[in-house]
Amino acid sequence: MNTHGHIREIFLGREPFWRDVKFYFRHVSFSPDHSTVSYALPLTLKQLTPADEGVEQQPMFSLKDEECQHLMDELWRVGFRPSEGSGSAGSLAATERHLADMRHLVFKTTPTK
Repeated sequence: MNTHGHIREIFLGREPFWRDVKFYFRHVSFSPDHSTVSYALPLTLKQLTPADEGVEQQPMFSLKDEECQHLMDELWRVGFRPSEGSGSAGSLAATERHLADMRHLVFKTTPTK
């Protein structure tokens, strides 16, 4: 069993009747003799100056693929759905377009745009 490591977690909070979603990020590192828990603090914005021109800026944060998937799952859990795209919503839209095309073929009607 691995007794050293870390866990990065993202979780969201949403209270009824609130229009905002609260994002939490926690990092836990552990070893046999020590463990730490860290939480991300609110973001700060840095105003760029002329001296910053042409200098590559660091990302706010980065996530691994599985952490991105967890974030998407958390957004789904608190009520967000994709407006368009792939996945179940995009798949349903594609199926609906296909059915409309089939109706036009079978009933020999002209498709509407």
